Order: sequence, then C-alpha cells, then structure tokens
Amino acid sequence: MWALFLLLAADPEFIRIEPGTLKVDEINTARIGAFLIGRTEVTQAEYRRAMKQSPSQAKGDHLPVENVTWHHAVLYANRRSTLEARRPCYDATFRRIAGCNGYRLPTAAEWSLAASSPEATDHLRAEGHEDPASLKALQTRPVATGQPNAHGLHDLHGNVWEWCEDWHSPEPLLDALRDPQGPVAGVERVIRGGSYLTSRTQWNKGFVSSLAPGRRSPYTGFRLVRQLTPANPAAPPDAQWLAQFQHPPAAGVQTVDLSELGKIKAAWTRILGLPLHRSAKVTIRPLKQYRESTWNGQLLDLNTSRILIMEPVRQASGKLPVVIVPYYDVDSPAGENLGGHRSGGGVRAFAKLAVQRGFIAVAIRWFGEGDGEGYDEAVRNLPPGLTGLGKWITEAQTLVDYLVTRPDVDSKRIGIIGHSLGGKMALYAAAFDPRLAVIVSSEPGISLSFSNYEAFWYLGQQRPKNRDQQELLALIAPRPFLLIAGESSDGQKSWPYLQAAQAAYPNAQYLGMFNHRSGHTPTAQSVTHAMDWLERFLNPR
Repeated sequence: MWALFLLLAADPEFIRIEPGTLKVDEINTARIGAFLIGRTEVTQAEYRRAMKQSPSQAKGDHLPVENVTWHHAVLYANRRSTLEARRPCYDATFRRIAGCNGYRLPTAAEWSLAASSPEATDHLRAEGHEDPASLKALQTRPVATGQPNAHGLHDLHGNVWEWCEDWHSPEPLLDALRDPQGPVAGVERVIRGGSYLTSRTQWNKGFVSSLAPGRRSPYTGFRLVRQLTPANPAAPPDAQWLAQFQHPPAAGVQTVDLSELGKIKAAWTRILGLPLHRSAKVTIRPLKQYRESTWNGQLLDLNTSRILIMEPVRQASGKLPVVIVPYYDVDSPAGENLGGHRSGGGVRAFAKLAVQRGFIAVAIRWFGEGDGEGYDEAVRNLPPGLTGLGKWITEAQTLVDYLVTRPDVDSKRIGIIGHSLGGKMALYAAAFDPRLAVIVSSEPGISLSFSNYEAFWYLGQQRPKNRDQQELLALIAPRPFLLIAGESSDGQKSWPYLQAAQAAYPNAQYLGMFNHRSGHTPTAQSVTHAMDWLERFLNPR
C-alpha cells in the first residue's frame, strides 16, 4: 500500500493554475481560485493502479484511459484521494463535499481557465473530407507527445474528450460568480476539448459537448484537479475604483443645508403622507416554492406585498447579505416568467444577477400592479393623504422588518437596487429607512422635473414646488448611493443634484454616478458597475 501511495503521489505531475477570471457573458465575469490540474489526462496505467483494471478500448499504459463513465471518473478521484490520505470530494450520491482537499473533476470554468493559454492543436485533425472508413485507422496517442500550452498542460485539445464536473446547459447557467459549479441538476455532464477524431472546423468551435454520466465512450477520458484556494471576494471600494463615478463640478442646484435635515425629513414626511406611527404587524402567506438550476425561491404575500425570495442554490453557511429589487412585478428581476403582469429579464434581471454574486435577492412588486385592477383602482384604495410613493415606503419598511427576523439574513448588510420605477422606489425607500445600507438607482429621474413624479400613482398633486430630491440624497448619507444614468431620465444634468448633497457624505465618493449615455434601458456595462457597487460595499462571502 505504501508503494502504491508513493507512486500515486508523484505521478502524474500536477500544474498550478493561479487565480483568474473568465468572461461569461456581457454582464458576468467569473472568478476562479487557484487549483492544481493534471499535466496530462489520466493514463491507463494510473487508472489501473488505483482501480485494478482498465476499461479502455485502445490498450497502452501511456495512452489516456477512456471508455469510462462520469461516475467511474469520480470514483477514481475518490480512490486516489483516499490513497493519499486526503478527504474525498464526492459523497455516495456523487455530490461534491464542501471543503474537501482531495481530487475531483475540473469544473467547466476551471477547465476553460486552464485552456485559456494558447496550445498547439496538432492532436486535432485538420478539416478534411476523409472517407468515414479511413477514420477507423485513427486512435489515441500517448499523453504528452505534443507541445504543451503555456501552463505546461498537454492534450487539452484532442486525444480524448474530458469529463467536467458540471451538468450541461445549452446556455450559461451560473450558480455563482466565484468558483461556479454550474446547475445543480441536469441530464448530461459537460465534456471539453475534443478527441483524436475531432476536426478543426467551425462546427467544433469551443470544443464543448456533453454526455449522459452513465455513458461509456472510447473517445472520452478525464484529468483531475485539486483546489488550493477559493476565489477571492470582490475588492473593497477604494478611492481609485470610486473615482470613475465622479464628475467635474457643476453649478445650478441649491446645496442642501445640513443643519436643516430634521426639518427636511419632516417636510417630506408630510408631502408623502406617511403615517407618524406604523404597524409592525407582519403576516405571511406562502404561495409557491421554486427549485431552479441556479437558485431556490419562495413566492409569498407579505401583508399586501407580493415578494419573491431567491437564495443561492449552493448557499454559504451563516448569515448572508440581501439585495432588494423593487419593480413592476417580480418576474423581470428574477429573469423568469412567474405568472406576473410583466415578464422579461435580461439587463433588468437584477435579482438573478445578485443571487449569482452570493446575495439573497428579494424581488418585490409595485403596489399598483397588485392592490387593484389597475393603477387607478390601486390608488383609490390608498388611505386619505397617502401618496403612491408613500405607500411604497411603508411596504419597503415592512419588508425590512421581515428580513431582519430571518436567521439567514445579515441585518447590517441589506442593499437595494431598482431601475426606472424601481429606481424611484430605491431612492425613496432608502431616504426613509436607514437599515438599507447600500443603494443603486437606475434612471429614476433624480430631479422631480426629470420624470413623471406628478403622476397620480407617485406624488400627484402633492408634488412639491419648492423642494427637490437632492434633499433625499442628503437623508441617505452617509450610505453609499450610485446613480445609473443614460441621458434619458438622468444624465449629465443629474450631476449637480448629487453634488448638492455630497457635503452630507463624510466620503464624497460614496455618492456617485455612471452615465452610459445609451438611453433609458441599462447597458451591460452599467449593470456590471451596479452589481460591483453592491458587491464591493456589501461584501458577500
């Protein structure tokens, strides 16, 4: 046994891959921690030493093992871990064990990072038009007989396809942006890299495919990895990073008198029609449970508010930060059609994006979509004097009341982000609830004159003539606030309003603006900045 242990401990050689990033799509960039990865694919000799047999069709000690199922590869990883006195990485149901230090299959993200360095592709066939019968003469070749890539890794492309740990999805499904492991369920597992039969054609771009985990193939083998360190959390918001959200000085807006903040809050309380005392009673009516590939959720009614709680599918232990996402309905923030009045997602799927960054996300519906047949009826149902934005503030406060009672919520790390209508909701909720620690508002109209605040479902006739919303920004201080502008409701004209409130912030850079200049709809870049703002200040583990 000791001879076997020593042999396996030294062979094959493993190469260290340093922490890195991978661009997943227009918005998301995944961070991957440091790991060791096999210099070559696992050979038949190595497989036989641990498993006492080799199922390969092409025989040879230095040929890659193939004709192994995904389950066989996992069992080999566990066996090798045990022989080297490491904690195995898979339980009896083939699920990853958190905190293991043994061997496992690479995630698709790790494989991509390892393959991101250029490699000679002489193990792939040139694009050709051979007679299919001639392909029967081809077979695998001994490992490490071609040129490695810059990391020193051989055969990432060609020889045999390589099993990855992830379940396959036709489009990227991120369970996380730090060391993603892919969906929690599926039909087939990812394979990468191509085999000795794979040709360099446009149809094989990316060299990504999939197989059922119980399927054997003479064209598929594997290599092992061992994680060294997890991906680092987002960097804190230092001065250099914050500087990109500052703009040249601009005049024209009255600076907020900080000695008058108490009177300012009282004035806005009257304008909004907010009750001086509110009920702390919270009633919950569960509606539906969701078990999705990358998040678990619960749809429920909280008093009169419809909310969707989305939790990371591989939730970290302990208390998590929360991001509240107000919008017309919960569908768009979730990026799913959940039966609401408005569906969609894309760049507006803030809740789904927040879950991928390790937050609990809570989408909440605007009262006008649920408290009546339409906005007219919903506003008619309001108590006398209470404005639509005032109604929203009370609902937001009730939501926070509920969230801080949950054992999985870190009550000191609750943020809010919204777009358009949701941007207004984020601004007003934060001005009247100091428990909201970080705020992002996209295209709300930071001045009352920039948007339709006179609409009866917002402020109506109670819209003030001698006040403006730089006062709300001052009430939010010193909490970090980012305005996303697009030269529609907001733009360069918005900066003087932020500047007029900056004196309320001990760190003036905590009040910032990013202007994407592309209209009302957020851009991928602006959403990335918005999510970075939340992540850097709320710091999910």
